[in-house]
Amino acid sequence: MKIIDKLKNVINNKITPKMKKVYDKVTNLSKKIYQKILFFIDKENFTKTKVVLVAILSIVLSTICEYTIFRKYHPEFISKNRIMLVSLIYMFIGIHFVFKINKMYEFIHKYRYIIACAFLLFVMVFKYSGSSIVNFNTYVQPNFDNTRYHTLLGTARAIRSDEWATSTTYILSQGQTEDKYQYFSDVLRGIDTDMFSVSNAPVADILMLGRPFQIGFVLFGNDVGLSFYWYVRLVAMLLGSYELCLILTKRNKKVSLCGMIVITFSAAVQWWYCMDTLLWGQIVIVLIDKFMNTDKKRNKYLCALGILVAGLSYVFVFYPAWQVSFGYVFLALVIWILFKNIKYGKYRFTKHDVAVICITLICIALLLGRWYMLSKDTLAAEMNTDYPGQRQEVGGGAKNLYSYFYDIFFTFYEYLNPCEYSAMLSFYPIPLILGLIYVIRNRKDLHFWIPMLCVGGFLTIWCTVGFPAFLANLTKMSMTTAGRVSIPLGTVCIYLLIYLIGNFEKGDKLIENKKLIYFLSGISIIYIIYKARTTIGFAQEYPYLDKFKMLLAGEIFLIAIFGILNISNEKIKNYTIYGLIAIALITGLRVNPVIRTTDIFYTKPVALKLKEIKESNPDARWLINDGGWIINDYAVASGIITVNSTQVYPNLELFENVLGDKAEEFRSIYNRYGHLVFQVTDEETEVSIGAADCIFLNLNYSDLSKLDIDYILSTSDFSEKEYGEDFDKLYEEIYNEDGLYIYKITEGI
Repeated sequence: MKIIDKLKNVINNKITPKMKKVYDKVTNLSKKIYQKILFFIDKENFTKTKVVLVAILSIVLSTICEYTIFRKYHPEFISKNRIMLVSLIYMFIGIHFVFKINKMYEFIHKYRYIIACAFLLFVMVFKYSGSSIVNFNTYVQPNFDNTRYHTLLGTARAIRSDEWATSTTYILSQGQTEDKYQYFSDVLRGIDTDMFSVSNAPVADILMLGRPFQIGFVLFGNDVGLSFYWYVRLVAMLLGSYELCLILTKRNKKVSLCGMIVITFSAAVQWWYCMDTLLWGQIVIVLIDKFMNTDKKRNKYLCALGILVAGLSYVFVFYPAWQVSFGYVFLALVIWILFKNIKYGKYRFTKHDVAVICITLICIALLLGRWYMLSKDTLAAEMNTDYPGQRQEVGGGAKNLYSYFYDIFFTFYEYLNPCEYSAMLSFYPIPLILGLIYVIRNRKDLHFWIPMLCVGGFLTIWCTVGFPAFLANLTKMSMTTAGRVSIPLGTVCIYLLIYLIGNFEKGDKLIENKKLIYFLSGISIIYIIYKARTTIGFAQEYPYLDKFKMLLAGEIFLIAIFGILNISNEKIKNYTIYGLIAIALITGLRVNPVIRTTDIFYTKPVALKLKEIKESNPDARWLINDGGWIINDYAVASGIITVNSTQVYPNLELFENVLGDKAEEFRSIYNRYGHLVFQVTDEETEVSIGAADCIFLNLNYSDLSKLDIDYILSTSDFSEKEYGEDFDKLYEEIYNEDGLYIYKITEGI
C-alpha cells in the first residue's frame, strides 16, 4: 500500500504537472500551426506563393499523368506539349482554391477580351488546332510515323470528314500554289474553281472582310493560319454568346456564363464546330444593341463596321439550310432589340445614326454586288444541281429534337453519325411551355416573349409536322430539312431558358406547387426518354440507348428538369446553373482533339515526292486512282492540280468528255456536289452513284487522254493489272512506297 501511495504522489506531484505542461505546449503549438494553416489557406493571403505552389504541383501531376494515363491512351510518344497543356488545365482548376471565386471571375469578365487575345496568341505560337486531319495517317503511308501525326489530347473524329478530308485541304491549297490566294484556282477539279463562295477558302480580295477568320492563312501561312482559324471561331462563339446572354439577362454575369457554355458546348455546335451562321448572327444582334446604347460616335462607327463584317460573313456561309432557319430566329431577336431600346428604352434615331446605317447598308450592298459579279456562274451552277440545289423540303419528322438526351455519350461511346444526331442542349419543349406559362401568368416582357415564342412555334411546326408545299416555298423553308432546323429551334429554347432564369423575380409566378413540380419532372423525363429512344434511328441495327445509358441520362436530366421547374427557389436556381454548365461541358468539351501543325500533308514521303514533281512541273494534271474518296483531296493540300478532287460544284465538262453521248442520260448522277472516286480500268467508262455525295467513275484507260492527265497517284499497283500491251505502254512508274504509287502518263495512247 505504501508503494502504491508513493507512486500516486509521484504521479500527482511530478509526472502529472510535467505532462500537463507538455500537453499545454502541444495544444498551443497545434493551435498556432492550425491558425497559421488557416491564415495561409485564406484566399487573401500568400496568393503569389500559392500560385507558385499550384504551378509546381500542376507540372508534377501532369508529368505523372503523361507517363501513366496518357501513356496508355497515347502510346506513340511522350509529349512535352501535352504536359504543358495538362499543366495549364490543372493550374486553372487549382487557382479556384487560391483566389476568391467571385473576384477571379470578375477579373476574367473585366479582361475577357485581353484574355481571349492572349489565348489566341498562345495557340498560334505553338501551332495548335482542333482539326482531325491526323486521320490521314491511317490512309496515307501509315508505316511512316511522326509525333505530329497524332493527337495531343482527345480523339480525331473520322466522322467529321467534311472538315479534315475536304474543306481543310481546300483552305491549305491556297497557300501552296504559284499564285497564292487566287479567287479562282485550278487545283480543285482541274479547272478554274471558285475558291471563295463554295470552297470556303481564303482569297486575296476585299471580300475577305466577310471571311475575317481566314486572314491568318494569308498573313502567317498554313500552320499558324489553321491555329488562328480554328480557335478564333471558338473564342468568337464564347464571347458572342456571353455578350448576347448579358443582354438577355440584363447583365446577370452568372446566368450569362451558363448561357455561354450551354450554347458553345452543345453537341450541335461542337460536332458541326462553331456554326458560322449562329456565330455571326449572335454578333450582329449584340452590335445592333451596342449601337443603340452608346452615345460615342467612335463606338457607333466600330459597331457599324462590325455589323458590316458580320452581315457579310453570314451571307458568305452560303448554306441556306441554316441561313434561312436561323434568319427567322435572329429576326425575332432584332424585333425584341428594337422594342427594348426604342419603346422601352431611350434610343431615338438621329440624322447621324441614319447616315451611318445607310452607309453600312450601301457598303454591304456594294460588296455583295462584287461577290455576285465574281461568283454568279458558281451560284447558278450550285442552284441548278440535282443535289442540293433542287432540294424541295416540306419538313416534319425531325429525329434529333430530343437527342440532347443522349448527346452526352457521343464522345465516350461511338455512334454511326453523331453530327446528324447532335442537338442543342435545349431541354425542348420545356422552355417553350414554361415561357408560355410565364407570359400568361405574369404578362411581362411581352416584347421579348411574343416574337421568340412565335418563332419557336413556327420552327416546331416545321420540325414535327411540316408545311404545305406552297408555304414551304413561300417561307423559303423548302431549302432546309427538319433535322437541320431542330438546331435553331434548340437555340431558341436556350435563349428562352436563359432569359427566364436571368429575369425571374421574387413576385413572378410560374409553378409554385411542389407536388406538381415533382409530378411534372417525372412526366417530362418519361416523355423525353420515350421520344429519344424512338427517334434516334437505326434502333434495331445499331441500338445505342441501352438500359445503362437511359438510366444514367434519365437521372441527370430528371435533376436538371426539376431544377429548371424550381427556378423560383434561389438556392435551387444556383445549383441548376452549375448543373447545366456541367452537362454542357461533358457533352461538348471532348468532341474535338488538340493537334499540332499541318505536317501530315507536307512531311510524308509521298508528300515530299509530290512537292518535288510539282516544282519541276507545276501545271501537271493529276488523277487519284482507286483510293476511295478519303485521299482524293490529300494532294490538293499541296497545291497539286487534281482532276477528281471533291466536286464542290459540278464539273460538267469532265463527264461530257468521258461519257460522250451518254452524258445527258447520267446527268442526275454527276450534277451534284460529290466526292469523285475514279478507278482506271480496261472496261467501258461508266458512272454510278454510291451515296448522295459519292460518285464512282470506272474510267477506261484510253480515256485518260481526254482529261489531259499527266500523273496518277494510286493505291493499286498497275503492274498487276493485265489490261494488255496498250495499257503497259501508257505509264511509267516513278514512285512506289508503303502502298502508294505514282505513275507518269506517257503519250502512247
